[in-house]
Amino acid sequence: MIGRLVGGKYSLEREIGRGGMGSIWVALDTQLRRRVALKLMRPEMTSASSRGRFEREAMAVARIQNPHVIQIYDYGIDEEAQYIVMELLEGEDMEARIVRNPRLSIAAVATFVTQTAKALGAAHAAGIVHRDLKPANIFLARGEAEEMVKILDFGVAAMSSLGDDLHTTRTGTVLGTPHYMSPEQARSARSLDHRSDLWSLGVVAYRALTGQHPFTGESLGDLIVKICTDPFAPASELVPELGAEVDHFFERALAKDPAQRFQSARDLMRTFAGLVGDGREGRAAKILVIDDEPDLALLIKQRFRQQIRKSVYEFVFAQDGAAALEQLHLHPDIDLALSDINMPGMDGLTFLERASELRPLLEVVMVSAYGDMTNIRSAMNRGAFDFLVKPIDFKDFEVTITKTLKHVTDAQHTARSLEENAILRMFVSGVVLDRLPRRAMAGDVTASESVDVSVVFIDICGLDRLLASGPPEAAMRTLNANFEIIVPEVAARNGIVDKFLGDAVLAVFRGDQHAERALDASLSVRSQLARMAERAGEDSPYACGVSIGIDSGRVALGSLGSRALSRLDLTVIGAAVSAAARLEAIAERGQILISERVFGAVHGAFECEPQKPVTLPGHDGPAAVFNIVGRIQASEPSQISEARTVQMDESSVRFAAPGDADRIHEIQAALDGGSSNR
Repeated sequence: MIGRLVGGKYSLEREIGRGGMGSIWVALDTQLRRRVALKLMRPEMTSASSRGRFEREAMAVARIQNPHVIQIYDYGIDEEAQYIVMELLEGEDMEARIVRNPRLSIAAVATFVTQTAKALGAAHAAGIVHRDLKPANIFLARGEAEEMVKILDFGVAAMSSLGDDLHTTRTGTVLGTPHYMSPEQARSARSLDHRSDLWSLGVVAYRALTGQHPFTGESLGDLIVKICTDPFAPASELVPELGAEVDHFFERALAKDPAQRFQSARDLMRTFAGLVGDGREGRAAKILVIDDEPDLALLIKQRFRQQIRKSVYEFVFAQDGAAALEQLHLHPDIDLALSDINMPGMDGLTFLERASELRPLLEVVMVSAYGDMTNIRSAMNRGAFDFLVKPIDFKDFEVTITKTLKHVTDAQHTARSLEENAILRMFVSGVVLDRLPRRAMAGDVTASESVDVSVVFIDICGLDRLLASGPPEAAMRTLNANFEIIVPEVAARNGIVDKFLGDAVLAVFRGDQHAERALDASLSVRSQLARMAERAGEDSPYACGVSIGIDSGRVALGSLGSRALSRLDLTVIGAAVSAAARLEAIAERGQILISERVFGAVHGAFECEPQKPVTLPGHDGPAAVFNIVGRIQASEPSQISEARTVQMDESSVRFAAPGDADRIHEIQAALDGGSSNR
């Protein structure tokens, strides 16, 4: 293989990596005379899925314009083997770093979290979900001045830009690395989106800080159950100095429900960066002053000697931007920086850019002369919080410090309030939180309304057997494991979980096609639990199965309880609720029983089996009952793939499917569009 010319211009020099699909080589680009990394797929990997994964990686990276994503220079097929040409990196991946240093400092972790989040943000903006983020795919590339994160391996990425549906995955398909999978990814759920990547980044950060994965298991099935159901040990239990704020971060980053997590990579990045400066209350505000004037440090110490003595302010000094970056590493609790623009070493504008990489929440005030307004304007456009002009007016200097510190404190309080609200929503229905402000303004929180709905009772089978055979804690774990599957499926179809009744869930669907959505949710719950039982084992919590009852009708939606004791609950009351409960009670394990009213609303869309008539609340005489087998699917025309030959670069190349040549040209067009490294 050494010396082989790939693609007519890449000479293989030495192999540096090997995997199940192929190998990675250092190669010389004989035209541009530069060394590159060349990923060469084994020729025998001819399956459509293998070829598609390789092509997908090239297509995904070509669409992301971000310096923290490895850059691809070329893609093609040589002797029926696909290849990708990438920038050649020097350094190590996060896996090697963590193995060598099992517990990294929070400042060090903040640096790689910031850069990784920026890469993910660019990918998500391009409609790409990585789906396999882990330490081995986070590369720490050595540069001239500092390390830079590079995200690798987009081979299992999902891309809306290529027509992928980011909210669906093929039934039964598991993509990714188990320890870093989100609950929805472990379940192959329909609701997989960019927030799954954010979960994975949270797991990487947790392991980097504590040296342990948040979830472990003796088997794949056991691990899946824990990811989907169990809590994880707070980081401060493993590393006490991390503190409660770090625990709050991971409670949100690793929330089972994607809606409770960070909603963007930027949100996660800024919140984690805020942890570096945690503990501001009760200590002096730490201010970094960057200026090459030798007398400035003495002047500041004299001017603020009383505040320094009273531990109101603490000043740290640096003579240029490079020294200031080192101070940020040494003092992760710095609150703000005041930087001159013109300095003989690294200038202030460069420091501003580098500081945003290390500490996104750090506020920087720029200092320069009156005649340097162009640079000051440039600094403000790059994110500087404010500016001062020389010669410095120390009264204005102190007012600016006070204003900036107040902004920093307010930002921290806002982040804390958002986390507290997220926790509150875990215990209070979102419907209640949405309705309360309107009802409070109207002066009546107990008013009810009449609405047409479909009511669904979902019961976990075998609770009595669980309680008889083990401790109550085991039964609780089993129920929560099932509820973690049920609730997202209900919410994905705009259903409302009214309440949990022991081993049952009462859900309500209102609005257009509420009956169809109720049935779709029920079918999905049944199939998801069956798939999880197959994946996690018949002794797992998912093997219990469910019985479901559904009825439709008019109900009263309102608040019940005691205003005097400040205890109210939002609930639904009506014959449809009682009828759904009755249908669930007579349903066997795996059955979804519906009333005649529901059947009339969904007939023709679902395959239904008539059952023995029963007496139901709100129905006159024996009522017809039906068991739902499944949704009736429209047949799709078969597609025929045939080989064809295309002409490219004056050489005949044979492809296994009609789309190959078009894909190569499409990838090449994306590459030709340019990137930050080209």
